[in-house]
Amino acid sequence: MTKKKVALAFSILSMNLLLMSGSVVGAAIAAISKSFPTEPISKVQMLSSIPQLGQLVATLLFTWLTYQLTRKNIGLVAVAFVAIAGLLPAFYNSSLNMILACMVAFGFGLGLISNVVPVLLQEYFEGEERATVMGWSMGFNNIGMMASTAIGGILGGSNWRNLFWIYAVAIVIFILVFAMLPKGAKLTVNHEQGNKSKGGFLRVVKGLNKYVYIILAVSFVMSLIMMTFMSNQSIVLAAKGQGTAYTALVTAIGNLGGILTAFGLKYIRKMTRNETMAWGFISLALSFVFVVFFNNVIMHIIGNMFSGAGIVMVNATIPYELSILANKKQFPIVIAMNTLMTSIAGVTAPMILAGLHISAGNTSFVVGIIASLVIAVLLFVSRFGSRVGRAHKQQDKDCSVEGAQAHASV
Repeated sequence: MTKKKVALAFSILSMNLLLMSGSVVGAAIAAISKSFPTEPISKVQMLSSIPQLGQLVATLLFTWLTYQLTRKNIGLVAVAFVAIAGLLPAFYNSSLNMILACMVAFGFGLGLISNVVPVLLQEYFEGEERATVMGWSMGFNNIGMMASTAIGGILGGSNWRNLFWIYAVAIVIFILVFAMLPKGAKLTVNHEQGNKSKGGFLRVVKGLNKYVYIILAVSFVMSLIMMTFMSNQSIVLAAKGQGTAYTALVTAIGNLGGILTAFGLKYIRKMTRNETMAWGFISLALSFVFVVFFNNVIMHIIGNMFSGAGIVMVNATIPYELSILANKKQFPIVIAMNTLMTSIAGVTAPMILAGLHISAGNTSFVVGIIASLVIAVLLFVSRFGSRVGRAHKQQDKDCSVEGAQAHASV
């Protein structure tokens, strides 16, 4: 990859540094609740969950926005929302309702970022370069989470209001994206075709490759597995006599597994070839095993490293495979569908487990092991990665034939 391409990737992926920064506010819930003693604690806790409402709205509007703005401008709007909504509570923080409103707008910005970054990577990168930078995107997520948590904790250590200054970094990212990202072009609509029928969106969805829907289903299950690990690990470790600080420690160190995997994904894919996603689910199964069946800090850190590695191997492969199965007009819709699936899975995971009468803690972890192994076996046996590769080659071949026929007719 040339230096110019690396710089372009960095300017796009810098937006991903903001994606996990919402966790900073969640860490200050206890301190914030003391400043609003008349408000119910459940309302204060909404500060960490209500950004998902904004993300949902952004996902629903994203496809429409791609026809109104260039992808670069969508990115700039997204970062601006994060910067303004993130910094406002540092100045206006006497009303909890005001802060909650800011968190909704903040989530809207994050939702646009989570959708536009994969689209930009599809636009400017091809083949293994695209797979590599999509792996890097997960590394930027983890780096952003670690940095924002650490710096936010320092800023808000004496006064929770100061932690919102962490979002000043969005101003730097805005300048970086504005200066380094090419202008690009917005999608155009064929008005003659658009006036013939109101079912244009449905036609696009129906015209998607069948493997897209399978990947979306895998993405949903992946999010359920990931949320099962994240929401039950502290309960599992508490049963082993470990506290919150211990859980935070093994989780933080375990993030290194995700970061190393993200930046080494190019080499991992050379070994796993088309089955990277399947091996990712094997890694996720091991993450549950090392935490639930062992009782020492080294094994728990290894478990969290396997979790980070598995998340990267799966969540970087999913947008890559979607990007090669969908064209540039389809991909904004496809990536929005994927974001919507993961959001729904994240919200409904506790309800699904409860509905299946799966108790929290060890039982949920055992279910996580089984689910991960089942998906891995299905992917291996069906050779799904190879099928996606063949489908991509067939699409390229069909497009070449259509292009040649159109040229001959002219």
